[in-house]
Amino acid sequence: MLVWGGGNNVSARIGRALIVAIGKYPVDSGWEKIHGDNDGVLMAELLRKQHYNQIILLKNEKATKENIDKALLQLCNDALSGDYLFLHFSCHGQQMMDLNGDEEDGLDEALIPYDALFWYLPGVYEGEKHLCDDELGSWIDKLRRKVGKTGQVFVLLDACHSGTANRYTPDLYIRGTNMIFAPDGYCPKCGANLERSMKLRSLDNLAPALVLSACKPEESNYEYYSRKSRCYYGKLTYSFVQVVTRKSLALTAGGWCKMVEKAMRQLRSSSFSRLQYPYMECSDEENVFVLSVAN
Repeated sequence: MLVWGGGNNVSARIGRALIVAIGKYPVDSGWEKIHGDNDGVLMAELLRKQHYNQIILLKNEKATKENIDKALLQLCNDALSGDYLFLHFSCHGQQMMDLNGDEEDGLDEALIPYDALFWYLPGVYEGEKHLCDDELGSWIDKLRRKVGKTGQVFVLLDACHSGTANRYTPDLYIRGTNMIFAPDGYCPKCGANLERSMKLRSLDNLAPALVLSACKPEESNYEYYSRKSRCYYGKLTYSFVQVVTRKSLALTAGGWCKMVEKAMRQLRSSSFSRLQYPYMECSDEENVFVLSVAN
């Protein structure tokens, strides 16, 4: 776990961030190599330039489920009213069986920490290390409550829960899988407790929140090869960095989504990877989100 701190406060509020960046999973985990660890380097540099005082970076073997939970708890404990919080995940993603009946399609979405397995193995591994959307949603609500209505929570998810676990085209990297994590014979059904859904809500005592994902639920998340740096990156991460680097922005949630989508369209891509559009969820579409703590 790497933590940056210190520096001069530019304003009364503090910028705090957690970056989870995984490219290399254990060989026996079932997950293929991607380049999420490259995203972590880009995002840490970007956030330092945006005056974030606390940056927790978990790369590869450091990004276990336990360490992610500890980092989220640390962020929540350290956060003060009015702080700007930023969560970034670059990793694989997977759909899994809905455990509490809050999903219309009977499936939860999960981010894949370093020590999570690809397969459901009864009595051996049943998803304990997956970071499902219900759990992430609960953390987001805790963070929103901690920083209050004068703060904000900005989340970037450079993973996906569709696509394929295998690459059939050389130099084409896809994050995610179309294999559902569930026991054999599992049949998804509409949940009976949809009121438990962790969809973002606008409440007076909670900070506004924006979650920007790399693609729509039915799409695949392709990586982008930068000829300049000779590295692969997540398309969402690379495009987001390009947008912020060009100009310090204050945009609504929809404005951020449009700017990032425009940047993604401008990347040199294969015909397959052009079929990818960022997906946005927010607590209030009229609220303005600012990345820089100096603003």
